[in-house]
Order: sequence, then C-alpha cells, then structure tokens
Amino acid sequence: MSNMLAIIADLYTPLLLLCWIYYWQKELIQRRKSQFKRLLLLVSVVYALMLVDIYFGIWAYGGMDYSTHSAIALLLVVDLCFKNRLLLFVSPLSLCAYFYLMWLLNYHSIADMLTTCLLILPIFLYKKGK
Repeated sequence: MSNMLAIIADLYTPLLLLCWIYYWQKELIQRRKSQFKRLLLLVSVVYALMLVDIYFGIWAYGGMDYSTHSAIALLLVVDLCFKNRLLLFVSPLSLCAYFYLMWLLNYHSIADMLTTCLLILPIFLYKKGK
C-alpha cells in the first residue's frame, strides 16, 4: 500500500506541470512568453532558497527540512488557481491532499511544509493579482 502511495506522491508534481502546460497553451501568444518566463523565474527562486538553506542550514537549525516538493507544488497550484473557477477550488484541495500524503509517507513534517510555504507564498503572489 505504501508503494502505491509513494507512486501517487511522485506523480503529483509532473501531473500538475502537465495541467499547467495545458492551460498555458490556451493563453494568448503574448501571455505565453511572459507566463513561461515567470514560471522559470519562480522555479529558480525555489531552488535558490534550497541552496541557501543547504549552505546556511536555516531549516536544520530549527530541526526541520526545506521542502522543495512543497514549494514547486505550491508554485504550480497558485498559478493554476488564476486559470478558472474549477481550478480555484480543486487545485488547493489537491495540494492539501499532497501535503497529507507527504506527511503520511514521512517525506516531510507539517512544519517543513508549512514554513516553506509561508516563506515563498508571498513571493509567488507578488504582482500575480494585478
């Protein structure tokens, strides 16, 4: 059973990315380029924060672990929430289920995921609502 849950957890982010690509290709050509650049920039921020954490041990100092899985999933979910009303409801629910699954499989603690998301969520939302 835990092998099946691990497979589901491992497939979540690639499936989110496919969903993002599906909605991205429906955008106007001018917006596609800016959306893709924004995604690359935010993914770079996620991994830059991971490197900063590895170097300085910020999360380890508090007995936690920076959750790159949570950060990437949050990035895609936040962006998908702005696509339509159904995704505004379904995407956050799927993210919560994913967080629960990661906790259940001992990939990350609730504190790992929560602190990671609280740090990076404002970065993802900056200028997104405009």
